[in-house]
Amino acid sequence: MTAKHILKPLLFTIPISLVSLPFSQTILAEEISSRTQTQSYSIPAGSLDSVLNQFAITAGVSLSIDASATSGKQSNGLKGEYTTDEALNQILATSNLVSQQIQNDNYIVKSQLDNDGINLSTITIEDNTAISDMSARDQKGYDDVYDKDTSTTFIGKTEVERYKGTTPSDLLQGVPGVFSGEARNSGALDLNIRGVQGPGRVPVTIDGTEQALTVWRGYNGATNRNYIDPNLIGNVQIYKGATNERDVHSGVGGAMVVKTLSPDDLIRDGETFGAEFKIEGSSNATGERVPALHTGELATDVDGYPAGSDYPYSDKTLRVNLKSKSDSDNNLFNGGDYAYRVAAAKKSEYFDVLAAYAYRERGNYYSGKNNTGYYNNPSAADTRDYITSLAQYWQPGDEVTNTSSLMESWLLKTTWHIDDDQKIGFNFRQSDSTYGEIMPSRINNQSDRSAIQWPLSEVSAKAYNLEYSYKPENNNVIDLYVNLWRTDTVSDTYTSGGYPNQTLPSEVFSDGILYNSAVANAKNTTDGITISNKMKLTDTLDLTLGGRFQHEELSSDDEYDEFSERGWVMLPRAGTREEWETNFDLAWQPTDKLRLNAGMTYSAYWAFDDFLDAHPNEFTENITDSYDVTYIIEKEFLNDQEKEAWWRNDETVKNYQVLADIGVFDQAFVDNYVADKVLNASDFYDDSTIVTWEPNSDGNYNRADNPCLNGSLADENVVSCTTRGNSTTQTAEAKKNKDHGWVPHAGISYQFTDYSRAYLTYTETLRYPSMFESTMAFSASQNPYGVQPEHAHNWELAYVHDLTQWFTSAEHADIKIAYYDNLTKDVIERDRYFKFNNVDEQKIRGIELSARYDNGRFFTGLGVNYTLQNEICDEDSATMLSTNDMARAVDNPIPRCFKYGFPNGYQLAQATPELSANLSLGGRFMDRRLEIGGRATYYKGYENTDLDWYIENSYGAGDNEHGYVYFYNTPYSWGDTLIFDAYARYKINNNFDVEFTGSNLTDQYYVDPATRSAVAAPGRTFKLGLTGRF
Repeated sequence: MTAKHILKPLLFTIPISLVSLPFSQTILAEEISSRTQTQSYSIPAGSLDSVLNQFAITAGVSLSIDASATSGKQSNGLKGEYTTDEALNQILATSNLVSQQIQNDNYIVKSQLDNDGINLSTITIEDNTAISDMSARDQKGYDDVYDKDTSTTFIGKTEVERYKGTTPSDLLQGVPGVFSGEARNSGALDLNIRGVQGPGRVPVTIDGTEQALTVWRGYNGATNRNYIDPNLIGNVQIYKGATNERDVHSGVGGAMVVKTLSPDDLIRDGETFGAEFKIEGSSNATGERVPALHTGELATDVDGYPAGSDYPYSDKTLRVNLKSKSDSDNNLFNGGDYAYRVAAAKKSEYFDVLAAYAYRERGNYYSGKNNTGYYNNPSAADTRDYITSLAQYWQPGDEVTNTSSLMESWLLKTTWHIDDDQKIGFNFRQSDSTYGEIMPSRINNQSDRSAIQWPLSEVSAKAYNLEYSYKPENNNVIDLYVNLWRTDTVSDTYTSGGYPNQTLPSEVFSDGILYNSAVANAKNTTDGITISNKMKLTDTLDLTLGGRFQHEELSSDDEYDEFSERGWVMLPRAGTREEWETNFDLAWQPTDKLRLNAGMTYSAYWAFDDFLDAHPNEFTENITDSYDVTYIIEKEFLNDQEKEAWWRNDETVKNYQVLADIGVFDQAFVDNYVADKVLNASDFYDDSTIVTWEPNSDGNYNRADNPCLNGSLADENVVSCTTRGNSTTQTAEAKKNKDHGWVPHAGISYQFTDYSRAYLTYTETLRYPSMFESTMAFSASQNPYGVQPEHAHNWELAYVHDLTQWFTSAEHADIKIAYYDNLTKDVIERDRYFKFNNVDEQKIRGIELSARYDNGRFFTGLGVNYTLQNEICDEDSATMLSTNDMARAVDNPIPRCFKYGFPNGYQLAQATPELSANLSLGGRFMDRRLEIGGRATYYKGYENTDLDWYIENSYGAGDNEHGYVYFYNTPYSWGDTLIFDAYARYKINNNFDVEFTGSNLTDQYYVDPATRSAVAAPGRTFKLGLTGRF
């Protein structure tokens, strides 16, 4: 068995020009054993030094180079499939340099004139006082933003730790077009990519495992939470839009791939052991004061509890005295927010192991003080927009309750290198989180809403995965990867819809016992497997096969009987769900410039409601089979005979006639009554007609079938139009919902020059109903007609240019502009009856720009996302909203397409800024021992003219005595936002560095986009961190 080589990542941050060695330098990368095996390369043209750097990383070889020989030379880069020798020859083709193998995977690069066979010794370049901790893995991730034929964003370990911020959502602040829903009131990430958000739409994987929990937020919808500890993250790669990337589980909106710490993050070049500790202290936080619960006590015995109230919004036992930010809260060491992490790793010939422990405790944070104008409108303090009056209640600079967090995490990773070709690894991760949150509806209507403090939610998440890879030498048909994983999550969150102190409805007017009806227990277990294999069929044709399977179980310890007496409380969901897919991709590169790929994916799922199955015949469901549409038209009598006939058919006259027929009245009385009406009554009468309005096969309705909405009565004098549902009630039965389908993908990439290329991709994706959408509960119920899977059709066209052809001294200089067009059919949405239904389509189009420049001393980056269109189109939604006021709907018809989504649905609350941008700047000084930088993040304020129009025409707006219904799940807006962050990092010596970070430096008062709760973001925060490595 061949001895294993130790990985030696290349040190990128030492420019060749700074090396003081008189004769040679060495570029080191991970070694591979075969010179004859071909490999795919995509290295842009640039300086010869930079091209050789990239080649060494990709090929996994060590190069010894004469520094004077490469100085100032350029290379055309490398595109295509090559062996190691062929690749080096191609790179050096125009340089008058040649390569020579000296042993295994070690090469020297020298002048063609040197024929003396000199063998340069391998020299490791290392500056022990320079900041140079970017791993080769992270450098490749940043390069992939410009090298991959898909839109991605990469966040390396250093950047994660620098900007992890106050809550996990701060990880995404510098990523244009990417946001986190419910950023400050969940303790988790709820990824939103280019306006697409929700369970299964943008999966988040951590070391290949998935652990998302869909959490009900009452009428305000649901959040798809991913509980993650930033202190364990090695790097993050975000795929914007559906992708067919190998081993990446992509949804209709993209994916987020998280890798935890690895041994290479801790062990230095040439070493076999490494350890790291990190301690941090932050300002802008104060300890939370969690109220004591009164479970089991009599309501009348608790001071401050509103005994006799069905819904105790005004429970004074859940109020705290708010703190205002003072100078002491700017103290980094006051204990309001501190964190530490210890980690160690060991490598040997056959085994690698890593262990890490992380802890962070933070109290409630303070909001910002400046630029409150958008949020300080006292006239807007109603249910139509809670955000524009936010600063009236949460005073600028005050403590924001229910925002505290405590997280404790463990990580263990082991790898057994069976031989040179195969390895197997086992990983375990556990994160226990205790954090503040409150249901949005419980803070919206109280005058002292900012003082409400609820008990804390708790989540314990465990993940296990077993990875196996096998890539034998000289074998073109086996490149196998298998990942078997399991996640277990137990949560007790304050999301049930009740109250921390509440009596049963039957005991409201007695000395009722108090219960905690606000907390909801859930147990989620998911087992999964991912498998793929890549085969090289010919020199120009690759075939990749893949598949994945997931089995998910949801249960709860909550008792149904206990909850059945409490209104507005979420039922304890329980269900089982499975999903699987297989896929293939053929990649063909007929020339060095042209690359084509295409493939197909087959997927299927089934889901079953275990809670409903466990309670047979206990639940009923109403099915509206049709509507009776009654319209009354005012008509004019043509003559007295018609008028008399009409009056004789009047109910009153008919009753009089009955009495006359039995002798109670004289017939003359009836005749005189009718004659008087004919003579004196109006010459106009109301003609009433009833028609049946039928749905289509999916239970949806169309305005074309409703005479009050289709324009057929336009020439009539319509007095009124009403609808009445014809419903049947049936026993709800648990059914196994299932579906399946095929979808294609294809792409083309063309290299115009050594510095420029363009690509076009088309990807279709299916998203099946999630567990949340497959189980019943309050305000989010099942549709008796069923729902179809979402079907996305995504296009992306991009142009990429390597600017080092003009900036020859730059280590990196790239620009990329992409246009995306995403059409998703049958989007699963909540309708006005709080049932899940398919809407016709969602249309999203936009432009995205990415750029970077780094010359070793100064660096900058720019990211911009501009959304051209984001709207939901659905005839049924527009039709049913129209029935609230059909007279208004004739003159002011509701459009079929609404920006972001229709009122009362989930999609409307997932809006993101039309324009978001991030600019970063920085410099390295003192031989790179000191690095100073910063970034500016901009969000354009919320604008929705469709919603503004709807609100103006809704009931209660202005003088409207009638109108459309606008109440449930009102969206939360945000103002124009500009946030500045900065940092300074100093490497004290080879073992220690210190970093000082400032977030929201101008102390802005703002709200994060895509929030579902009225919660202000953190104000100015400073963080000081010390890292030690041994």
